[in-house]
Amino acid sequence: MNKITWVFLGLTLTAFGMSYTQFKAHTLKYAKTLKSQALNIDKRQIQNKIALRTSNPELAVEASKFNPDFLDSSYGYSIFASQKIRTDAYLDALKNKTDAQLSLSKAYGFDTKAKYMKKLEETYTEYVYQSKLLQLLKEEYTLYTKMTQIAKERYTSGSETKVAYLQAKTQALSFKTHMYTSKQQMRSLYYTLLSMGGFTKKVSLNKTFIYNISSKTKVSHKRIAKEKILLAKKRLYASTLQIDENRFSDYDVVAGIEKEPDQSILRFGVSIALPLHHNKEEEKALRKLQMHQVKLDQAQLALTIRSQKKMYKENIQALNAQYYALQTLKKEQQSLNDLLMEGYTIAQGSLLELMLAKNKLIQTKKSLLDTQKTINIQKIELHLLQGAYND
Repeated sequence: MNKITWVFLGLTLTAFGMSYTQFKAHTLKYAKTLKSQALNIDKRQIQNKIALRTSNPELAVEASKFNPDFLDSSYGYSIFASQKIRTDAYLDALKNKTDAQLSLSKAYGFDTKAKYMKKLEETYTEYVYQSKLLQLLKEEYTLYTKMTQIAKERYTSGSETKVAYLQAKTQALSFKTHMYTSKQQMRSLYYTLLSMGGFTKKVSLNKTFIYNISSKTKVSHKRIAKEKILLAKKRLYASTLQIDENRFSDYDVVAGIEKEPDQSILRFGVSIALPLHHNKEEEKALRKLQMHQVKLDQAQLALTIRSQKKMYKENIQALNAQYYALQTLKKEQQSLNDLLMEGYTIAQGSLLELMLAKNKLIQTKKSLLDTQKTINIQKIELHLLQGAYND
């Protein structure tokens, strides 16, 4: 990237702030929580290598003294080596288990990442909401300050009551108080976002909602993290059952030589554990129960996902219609407020009537913000169910 491009990018971020797309890309690259989770995959791969590696052989050396008549004595020795060898069937089952364990670690990694990115979008949405709410409060505070000044002048001249003047002044002060609260919440959310995004320096963030107002929703059939976790668990239990079904998991091959005064003995043998007292019937029964439990959990999860997807899609459609209805209401209320404000400015209207209409308009504007925020939150929930955060 050349110098001119870097300068242009810096000016763009200064003027408009970092977009959520840029913020998300930085988070995926630098967030410490995601980096830490990624290390779990490396840890599991090393653990799998440990589980599959061949055990070291054992060597035993022994010296003997032969003294049959206490007058004549001689020495002997024995050397034995043993090696534990896994059966092919057991080794195949063990490999299947380590593969399943790795898949489970990856599934948990997907789950952590998905929840992290979902939380990031929710926090960013709340930050944008507070910034827009603050802007609304500033606009209304400016307007009420102007109304208070007019009311004060009219009260001084005797054409307005003191009650009306104090009501306007009180309302202006109330907006000012709410502005401080909104600023504090914005500040807290801002630093939370910097921490989650892995930023070491302050950056300007674009205060725009992530998702636009639209009843359209993404269509995705990706397997979500919870489904991957259950699938990996099922594979893990199946591979563990495969291990338990092996009557012989390994055997020891022993070879050695013994040297006595009058003879040498070469020994070779195999040591096998005999399943006389049990054949892991309880373990196998437990694995089968676990596999059945996972099957039930998979069925229930599929029903839950299908139901919640439908719910969020219908909610978004209803909220979308609500938003445009509020837009129409806001337009009508704005026209009324403009007329009342014009009349009050030229001393032909009631301040109380103007304040009542103005408060209704403010509530409608806030409802529009609330609806836009809720649509974003609903889409975030839907995207989690669609596996949008798996990438």
